[in-house]
Amino acid sequence: MDNQEQEQIHQILNSAYFYLKFRPRTEKEVRDYLLKKSEKRHWRSDTIEKAVSSLKENDFVNDNDFVEWFVHQRISGKPKSVFALQHELQKLGVEKDIITAYFGENPLNEEQLAYDTLKRKWSRFKIIDKKERFKKTVAFLANRGFNFAIIKSTFEKLENNE
Repeated sequence: MDNQEQEQIHQILNSAYFYLKFRPRTEKEVRDYLLKKSEKRHWRSDTIEKAVSSLKENDFVNDNDFVEWFVHQRISGKPKSVFALQHELQKLGVEKDIITAYFGENPLNEEQLAYDTLKRKWSRFKIIDKKERFKKTVAFLANRGFNFAIIKSTFEKLENNE
């Protein structure tokens, strides 16, 4: 590795560290970010790959850890169904087998998740008539990826607990 390539890797890693300081990222996100930066900086793609490999070796980029972090963030902030989470993770570039393995080892109780999510909004929903309340419930939970069976049972639980 010549001096120029070493300097370029150093610049690439500095850009990557800056990008990673805000939140964890997937390998694809980091690679895409660096490739976009390379348009202005004229970094070679093989040098970017060396930098990405270095980030992975030093555990700055780890898609398995990212999935765990991402799911925890979503569940505690804006809960979504497993289907919706899987879709978001795939869009971020996480491989399907990593996603499947995570949810296989860490199954989510979607009924409880839907219940907890709707319960936060229920005080606003219960002041409207039942038909409109059901429509709003369906729209709200379907928007977060929950299937109709879970939406219906969640609505009935909250409706009966009033």
